[in-house]
Amino acid sequence: MPSTHSRDRVLNWVLPLLPAAIAFLLLCLVVVAVERTVADEIKRRASFRVELTAQLYADQLSRTLAHRAAELVLMGEMSRSEIGVNNWRAQMQRLKDSSPSYVWIGATDAEGAVEVASDALLEGASIATRNVFVNGRDGLWFGSLHPPVVLQELLRVNGLPVPAELADIAMPIYDAAGQPRGIIASHLDAQSFEEERQLALGPLAARWQLRLALVDAEGRVLIGDHPAISEQAWHELLAAPAEQSREVLDERGAPYLLSRHTVRPLDSQLQTSWQVVSSQPLSTALAPVDELKHRVLAWGGGATLLLGLAGFALSRHLSRPYSETERHLREQGEVLSAVIGSASDAVISVGVDGRISLFNPAAARVFGHSAEQMIGQPLDVLLPRSHLALYQLYLRGLAKPQATSGPIGMGLVTGLRADGQELDLEVSISQITVSGNRQLTAILRDVSERVRAERALTQSRLELSELTQRLLQQEKQTARKLAQTLHDQLGQTLGAIRLSFDALCAMLPTDLAAKTLERERTLAQLIETANHEVRQALVSLRPPFLDESGLQAALAYELQARAADAEPVALRLDVAPSSFDLRWPADVEYAAFMVAREALANAVLHARADEVVVHVDGAPAWLHLRVTDDGAGLSDEQLAAGRPGHLGIVGMRERANAIGARMDVKGLPGGGTVISLTWEAQTVQGSADQGRQGGGLGYPA
Repeated sequence: MPSTHSRDRVLNWVLPLLPAAIAFLLLCLVVVAVERTVADEIKRRASFRVELTAQLYADQLSRTLAHRAAELVLMGEMSRSEIGVNNWRAQMQRLKDSSPSYVWIGATDAEGAVEVASDALLEGASIATRNVFVNGRDGLWFGSLHPPVVLQELLRVNGLPVPAELADIAMPIYDAAGQPRGIIASHLDAQSFEEERQLALGPLAARWQLRLALVDAEGRVLIGDHPAISEQAWHELLAAPAEQSREVLDERGAPYLLSRHTVRPLDSQLQTSWQVVSSQPLSTALAPVDELKHRVLAWGGGATLLLGLAGFALSRHLSRPYSETERHLREQGEVLSAVIGSASDAVISVGVDGRISLFNPAAARVFGHSAEQMIGQPLDVLLPRSHLALYQLYLRGLAKPQATSGPIGMGLVTGLRADGQELDLEVSISQITVSGNRQLTAILRDVSERVRAERALTQSRLELSELTQRLLQQEKQTARKLAQTLHDQLGQTLGAIRLSFDALCAMLPTDLAAKTLERERTLAQLIETANHEVRQALVSLRPPFLDESGLQAALAYELQARAADAEPVALRLDVAPSSFDLRWPADVEYAAFMVAREALANAVLHARADEVVVHVDGAPAWLHLRVTDDGAGLSDEQLAAGRPGHLGIVGMRERANAIGARMDVKGLPGGGTVISLTWEAQTVQGSADQGRQGGGLGYPA
């Protein structure tokens, strides 16, 4: 008796709930997978973005302050020559008008009286007690933000904009004999720093509560927003090493991602106490993951509930024991009839004579014929004329004596509705024997919408590929225009500065003080560095020789240019003899060059290799590029997706896809990595729609 009760409990409760339990377990696994993979990846990317935003703002501020300091140094050198007050004032005014960040530029005598200034403001007034004069006498000095106390009324009276806050840069100036004669100072509008902050943050709609703050040495926020964290956490962040993102809990225990970078003007003696802090609530960064989990739980929970109810009802019904065989068979037949009648898929059976013996309500809805009309009718009326041959083949196989029961075919077929409309159907065909009579039974599902969606998806992929090609082409054109602008405008301006500086140096006495000569050499070095940086930018934006001489010459120049910085790594170009003078389409050469440049940079920076070899081989209709290094190699995960926080491999694949090429990244057994790109010219031809894979009710063609 106990065994009977246990069996009844298993049949009546455990088995009906088993499908729901399995579905629930799968749902839990999906949620955990989303939490551990998607969430970790999004968190890593959010941390990278927070760190990158802080670095971008700090670097921009550093470059801006270095430029302002260099301009002030150049303006202060004019005090050594007999330039005249009016000319000096004109030069100051021109410098002020050249940048909206300048509010005032002026020079004083040794007692702090303003001798000359932009807009003639404060001329004759004394600023001997101001920090800008007191600190500026000792060397190049930078003062943090403060209100415009002295200039406020003068700016308003003269109809000039009145800034809310100013930053100061000051330095001592000397006469022709090298003796101190006062200071030169400039006031910078804090609004220019705010504009650079907004630029670093990017579009408002894409910030996702990303915050950026400019902070002084005491931790006071000068510009921007203070993260919603405690003062203790705030000061711990400022005391921690810079240039690293970290996770901090706010006062309510919610995690924040924060990163800090210091503002250090490069190639300048100017020193600041400023720091840049970027922050973002982790909950905001993970909002897409939460939305995905909610959707998975909603849809998965609904599916689990429906599956549990359906499994429970059907299992309870089918698992009830019967003592009478006839009753068992009769009720099973009723259940089967009800299932077929209520099924959402069309069920059709035909005999050896080809006439329909079963046509359920779903079939009537799909084909537009009533079951009463179709019983006894040939199946031909449901098939297009072009699909009848395969159907006749199945009927002949059904009539053979050796025909056996079981599934015999499945795939996509085409059906014909009563109104003449063709349907895409997913079919599964089985051969059964009922009371000694063999029949073909087909279960059909209308997948016309899915087939159309698949065709639309294929079209979308083609359009996305075309869009990628256009974007890469636009990138090439933009780089070309930017390179032209740098060459024709900034390059020419730096050349003019070089000539003016040389002319100015020729006018100066030969017996200058050692400190003056040092400043002269420093300024000359700054101008030379600027020229070098412009040339480097031109090389990066517009690969030399690529358009004029081709891929081989451009790669040779690239390896030669990188050779010095890459030491002790040896760089070598290997061009097949048959490919020396070959040219390929411009977009193919450009994409191949950019892939080679990225692969070469990765190998030099990360691989710790002794040698990197770039190999080029090809013919007019194909190109093979291979970059091989003998370094440490990449892990399987890095081979598939690249290094964490880097998009090099992803970018190279996009460039290859844009020209219809194949890119492979492989590790070598003894260490090292091979990145290869293979392109072959293709002829695009129109083709008929290949969406249908079947020819009739039977196996896919």
